[in-house]
Amino acid sequence: MSMEKVDRRLLGPVLAGFFIMGFCDIVAPITGRIAVEFPAGSQTAVSFLPTMVFLWFLVLSAPFAAWMNRWGRRKTALVGYAFTIVGLLLPYAAGEGCALGWYFAGFGLLGIGNTAIQVAVNPLLATIVPESSMTSYLTVGQIFRNTSLLLLAPIVTGLVAATGSWRLLLPIYAGLTVLGGLWLRLTPVPEPHRASRAAGLGACFALLRNRKVLLSALGVACFIAADVAIGYLSVRLIDRPSSILTTTGFYACRIVGTIVGAWALLRIRDVRYLSWNMAGALLLTLVLLFAGDETVIYAAVGLLGFGMACVFATFYAVATRAVPEQANEVAGLMILAISAGALSGPVCGAILRLAGNPHWGMLFVAVLIGYMLWAALTLNRK
Repeated sequence: MSMEKVDRRLLGPVLAGFFIMGFCDIVAPITGRIAVEFPAGSQTAVSFLPTMVFLWFLVLSAPFAAWMNRWGRRKTALVGYAFTIVGLLLPYAAGEGCALGWYFAGFGLLGIGNTAIQVAVNPLLATIVPESSMTSYLTVGQIFRNTSLLLLAPIVTGLVAATGSWRLLLPIYAGLTVLGGLWLRLTPVPEPHRASRAAGLGACFALLRNRKVLLSALGVACFIAADVAIGYLSVRLIDRPSSILTTTGFYACRIVGTIVGAWALLRIRDVRYLSWNMAGALLLTLVLLFAGDETVIYAAVGLLGFGMACVFATFYAVATRAVPEQANEVAGLMILAISAGALSGPVCGAILRLAGNPHWGMLFVAVLIGYMLWAALTLNRK
């Protein structure tokens, strides 16, 4: 179906939700900036900061999916916006040189808010786009999400040059969340009939009996864990302050990948397209395992961003198509799978401490991408 058949007045505030959704992904690359504020004895604790974001996807995604059946998708998203605003402002309000606990508290609230946003915004988009084009539109949503991440390095670099600190990033993103919340609040986005009873954790996990849902949920878990690991490792592959620009390259190429994917997924079976991308991504992780040249690292990380562009949209759409009458429960399960990102900081931090070389962390990424390639090939055969 064509893009013209979707009411763009409704599409705008929902896609803005994807932009705000990307704010939780700043934690992995920003962890390196926070680490320099603390002594060597605190570095293990600092590596757990991304965990504080993703832990809440495990704990709260199913409850939010259940409450969403009664509250509605838009109200659930707005609750998430409120938590996001507080989470971003808390460590900023604590001031320069604040205790590490303020970052843990703020990023924890950011994770709670992002859980609600992701549970709500993905199915909210599904209510206003044709089912046959859902993968393509979810990919368009990822363009907006990746744009917020693409802006991270330029904003941080500019703030450091102007003020000597990156911390103004937090109120800037909080202000954008306020604007996005007002836009969604003032837009009458239609929603399906709300269930008379809330589906709990058991209803979400019961979906795993469907093999397509199971493969997709594990695929999302591996994708998020790999995504966080790449963000954690890429800024360490080059030993200089400008290495945060690897993040810019990664997300710039991911945006190109989502634009190409939005076009391609209207013409090519989504799981087939995913298998091609995962095969290329696996080769790139092997390149990064051994590459020492800066140009090669920048190029490989960028191309890896292109290859990872359509993963979440494809697995989410496959699971939703498998059980379309349980879209809210699918949303809860898929967002619960995002909690796998909590593993990446500790695992990559441990590899870095044991091996003393961030390149070896790419083995962890390679294993995760290997599963996604296998799952895509399996779904394609089905």
